[in-house]
Amino acid sequence: MRGNSALQTSSTASAEPGRAEVEAALADLSPTERLALYWREQEIGIARSWALVERSGLVDPAARIGLVIRSRYPEWSDAAEARLLEAICRREDPTEWLARLRSRAEAIAQRLGGSS
Repeated sequence: MRGNSALQTSSTASAEPGRAEVEAALADLSPTERLALYWREQEIGIARSWALVERSGLVDPAARIGLVIRSRYPEWSDAAEARLLEAICRREDPTEWLARLRSRAEAIAQRLGGSS
């Protein structure tokens, strides 16, 4: 428990309202529950990324993939984003990559109870 109070009083926790409560709630989860929460958050991120692409109005597949990369990894540098985009486009057709993303996002949205 002492470790939790240290988290709650850290400068990060005090700078972000609710941060201490979130960290305390996570500390109460079992490793299995934390892993399930992690994967759920990843899936929500995929669904949100696709929704962003649909609303963007972008037509160019590479630009759409770039938007996904920026939305999923906002802390990355432009060079890191460009390297990932280049690797994706070198490995496969960008349109096929986007079709898989769309399919995955639609399946996630259905499972989570939203609409695609």
